[in-house]
Amino acid sequence: MATGSNITCFTCNKVETTFPCKGCSKEFCSVHLHEHEQKLNVELRDIIDHHYIYEQRTREQKTNPYNHPLIDDINKWEKNSVEIIHQKAKECKDMVIEYLSTFFDDIETKLKDLKEQIHQVQIENEFNENRLNYLKRQLILINRELNNPSTVSIEQDSKSFINEISIILSQ
Repeated sequence: MATGSNITCFTCNKVETTFPCKGCSKEFCSVHLHEHEQKLNVELRDIIDHHYIYEQRTREQKTNPYNHPLIDDINKWEKNSVEIIHQKAKECKDMVIEYLSTFFDDIETKLKDLKEQIHQVQIENEFNENRLNYLKRQLILINRELNNPSTVSIEQDSKSFINEISIILSQ
């Protein structure tokens, strides 16, 4: 057992028989030395508890790495990127639908004009190879335009509009 000396107690500042703490090198009376030891025991229990928690968390993350916060960050990036793509696709579709409305109106007008020409040929009952070839060519042109509109196309930009992510491992 440690021998006491008459020095001021660190806690109560009374000159009493004190005992040194080898860890912090402070002097405590017997009452406060016991409190100091209890405080150290509480700290040790806290360390043990935290160690256990970290050990459990490590095991959980090792067995299911998809629950790691880094994976959460990647999932958020993925979700945001998909939303950006969906928004861009919607904008492009809306533009195409608006264009197609006008485009089909124009095709219908051309078909209506051609129908009137065909009808006129039928009424006049005067048609020859030249007139029939002309009508066929008009149908072919309308069909080509219908199958492959020359005034619109899709272009992919090589510059990404989605922020790419990288994994940087530092040691």
